[in-house]
Order: sequence, then structure tokens, then C-alpha cells
Amino acid sequence: MGISTDTATRYDKISEVYDETREPLSPEAMNRFASILARNGDHRILEAGVGTGRLALPLQLKRFEVVGVDLSVGMLSRARRKGLADLLLADANNLPFRDKQFDAVLMAHVLHLLDEPARTFLGLERVAVHDIVALVTKRERGFASGDVMASPLREAFRKAATDLGYPREERPAGWSGFRREEEFLASHPPDSLETVEDREVVTSLRERLSIFEKRAYGHLADIPDDKFREILKRVTASLDLDQEIRYRRIEQVASWKIRI
Repeated sequence: MGISTDTATRYDKISEVYDETREPLSPEAMNRFASILARNGDHRILEAGVGTGRLALPLQLKRFEVVGVDLSVGMLSRARRKGLADLLLADANNLPFRDKQFDAVLMAHVLHLLDEPARTFLGLERVAVHDIVALVTKRERGFASGDVMASPLREAFRKAATDLGYPREERPAGWSGFRREEEFLASHPPDSLETVEDREVVTSLRERLSIFEKRAYGHLADIPDDKFREILKRVTASLDLDQEIRYRRIEQVASWKIRI
């Protein structure tokens, strides 16, 4: 499969809070992204891993034709409630479309979730005429720019969870996926890699914690509610939540030309 059923189930659980706990592209970045698609001659687009339609909807408003597929029923449900209609529950490794049906296939923050990116790309190439386009977040040492678990929060949470019998790995859940993404980009370099957003974000540990409290990350699901509340209590007591957090948000668009 493109992504595991466990991953799809995890996104089902967080679908209702997904949009409010993830920062969208700025309007300027969205315009740059759309310009790249238009420059490539892409109009009819398949978005693999469409999620809640965070990219599909603004692209449709810009007159692109977008069909979305996803393996998460919950995420597709949210997308439909936004008014998106061309949506299908489907596996990226077994797409129910004819050859060369779309100008391009788009993936947004999906590459690190793929079990076997090279295999999935073969299936995507089959249905695309021009290119495969991926929106990726630039990462340092396995962590995304603007990681919600800012370092002091991450350390305080791991200590509290360990003390209560729920030890967390030093690396965040999904880090192996980030490594697969890095390795794939190195072994299959895109024909172009363009930055569409590079800006400084100023926030605080309190704002980061408010996102964390919604449990919108799958690696928190195995902690019982009472233990999670106690962890939050300890984390809150151990940190200066007014501490300012600054980071650069860097979003890039990678494009691979179809040569078949």
C-alpha cells in the first residue's frame, strides 16, 4: 500500500482537529505553488493523500481541476464537508484511473508517509502526463521547521511521560518516515526544487501546548486520558509557557518530470 492501514487509522482519529492544529500555506505561498503548476502546464490534477482538502480547495478556487484520493475515511469526510466533490477512497499504489488521465499528480506532506516511495511513484507516473509534484517541509536533524513539539516542550513531555510509565522515543513518531523521505530525495533527485515559503514565525510555548493538548498527533493515542492529563499538568508546571519561540517555516515544491 502507499501508506499503512495503521497510518490511515491514525488520521481517522485526528481528522476532526487536523485543520485547526496545522498551519496552512500563506496566500503568497499558495500563489507561488499554483504558479509552478501552471508553468508546468498542469490543469487537471490528481492529489494523492488529499486529506481534508487544504490544497485541493484553494486550487479549485484558482480554476484547477482536482481529483483527490486518500485512505482515511475521516479526512475525506472533512474534505467533503468543505464542498469538495471529486474524492475517492483509494490506495496510491492501486489507483483506479486509466493511464495518463491527469496532467500531474500532487502530494502535499505525504512523501514521508509512504512505505515504499519508489514503488508508489511508479503508480503515479502511470496516470500522469507531465510531472509528479510534492510539497515538502525542509527538515533539520529529522525535525520539521516549526515542529509543534518545540524542544523544551518535547523534553518536558518525554520526562513526565517516562515518570508515569509511558516512555517516549527520543525521536518523534514518524521519524523513520522522514529518513525515508530524505533518502528518496537523495536517490531520486527532483528536476526542480523551489521554495514557496520561507518566513519567521513567532509564537510561544503556550500556543504550542494548546495544539499539543488536542492530541492531534498519532503517537499520543496510546496514552490513557487520565495519564495524559497528568502529563500535561506536570509539563505546565515545569515550563515558562510565556517563553517565546521563533522558527523559520520553509516549504518547498519538488517536481519530477515524466519521461515515459
